[in-house]
Amino acid sequence: MHDIFHGKSVHASLAQGESTDLENGDRIFFYDSRTTHSIMGEAVIADIAFKEARNVLENLGPTLHLDKADFERYVSSLPKGDKSKLRVLRFRDPILYANPVKCGLAIAENGTYLTAEIFANIVKGAD
Repeated sequence: MHDIFHGKSVHASLAQGESTDLENGDRIFFYDSRTTHSIMGEAVIADIAFKEARNVLENLGPTLHLDKADFERYVSSLPKGDKSKLRVLRFRDPILYANPVKCGLAIAENGTYLTAEIFANIVKGAD
């Protein structure tokens, strides 16, 4: 998450098929599930693509949220290795909150869809 706010605008992770409910222009909120249980910031999805893992590093390396060694370790753990399909999200307009929003909602490691109603409840609970 830290790197998204410091110039690394691309996140790649194992795809579940070649479709997603995410769309260009959607906002992504970044949640710290380890220590603070807070929403730390947000960004806008600028682009969504599906690529084989072996093509991601060579095409997006400098902007990828992981360095080469970490990405290669991640890819080696995938079921099809470097032939695995990744969902590649490119972010724009990242905002790291000066005051993270404490979140009493349990959020799974792979995230959750945050509707306006859920977000309003989180913000209301943070007061």
